Amino acid sequence: MPKPLSLSRETVVRLWLERQGLLMPRGNTILTPSTLSNFLRRTGGLQIDPMNTLERAHYLTLWSRFGVYEPDVIDTWIYNDGMAYEYWGHQATLLPISHLPLGLRRMRRFPPANWSKAAWWEMYQVSTASKRRVLRRLRKEGPLESGAFEKRSVDEPAPGTAMPLPKEDKRALQLLWHAGRVAVCNRRHFRRAYDLAERVYPDLQPASLGAFEDSWLFIGLSGNGIASEQHLVNYWMAPDLAAAARRRVITRNLKKKLIVETQVDGLRGPFFALPKHLDNLFRVPEPHGTTLICPFDSLLWQRKRAEDLLDFSYRIEIYVPPSKRVYGYYVLPILHNGRLVGRLDPKMHRDRSVLEVKAVYLEPWFEDSHEFTTGLRESLASLATFVKATDLHVPAEWGKLT
Repeated sequence: MPKPLSLSRETVVRLWLERQGLLMPRGNTILTPSTLSNFLRRTGGLQIDPMNTLERAHYLTLWSRFGVYEPDVIDTWIYNDGMAYEYWGHQATLLPISHLPLGLRRMRRFPPANWSKAAWWEMYQVSTASKRRVLRRLRKEGPLESGAFEKRSVDEPAPGTAMPLPKEDKRALQLLWHAGRVAVCNRRHFRRAYDLAERVYPDLQPASLGAFEDSWLFIGLSGNGIASEQHLVNYWMAPDLAAAARRRVITRNLKKKLIVETQVDGLRGPFFALPKHLDNLFRVPEPHGTTLICPFDSLLWQRKRAEDLLDFSYRIEIYVPPSKRVYGYYVLPILHNGRLVGRLDPKMHRDRSVLEVKAVYLEPWFEDSHEFTTGLRESLASLATFVKATDLHVPAEWGKLT
């Protein structure tokens, strides 16, 4: 048996950034229906999150790669033109419509085994009557926002004190969405509008169980390039496979020669890759340029990977008490020439149209340069334009950025 190909970390990072659309970010490629569709297929999708400190996560993720654009066009391409659909990928995600057969398989197998065994699952359950009410209303009234289901039914028990739960019919709506009975058909001021699934999804057959399980591996490798099993865990969460199942998937596809085993210098392996990625590996150019990365960006879905390959430890501090935060509430990592070299703590003041940069933190090993300062200044100017800020405030010691 031939010895696995040994690769440098720099080579692996270069392919990773190419797969993520961050090799030469922010404005080097124009955002069009074609480039958006290609991005969704390559990375797996865009994570959706309600946080609006700067801009919604999926819009901000695209800005990091494509530069300034009008977010409304994304909604048109996704909801009007049917380019993508909302479902579970890495958490709630905008997924390419070509992946719908995979989503349909998860819907048929809902709930996942690890969900049904969780303590919170029993608390989240609803009555059959509640599900029927929701479906009846959608069938009769057409698309409805989740707020239309806020009213508590007369037979609903009082909410517990341990964990606040949505009202019963709103929970039913979420369970029906996971099960594929209803679908998100639009967003109105970021609020989901739901309709019956048969009115939203094209008529496709679910993927086979084998293809569904394999998607954990293939979508993970598509978005990451060369990755170990550890680096793929939690990148793609539909399916969310246990360790034994993950290894079966890897072994099966090694035997079929659909993936190749490699080694990465200085890291414990094995690492895996799609053969087509290795064929083009040494034609991928060096990374260049500066951009800011959303906390929910697919580059950071697997944070152990960022630690191992980029020596960058990152956690989202939104959920950390203010007194225990190290860097800030909604911190954006700074990507410069293919390295995560620092963090930026921003805040958009919409009432004053001001983008404030509260602080900039550079990694201890990173040496500032004119190229970096210019790149960061251009990134901030682009971000300000994107979020429609008319003024940009930065810390006094960083006045050179303005």
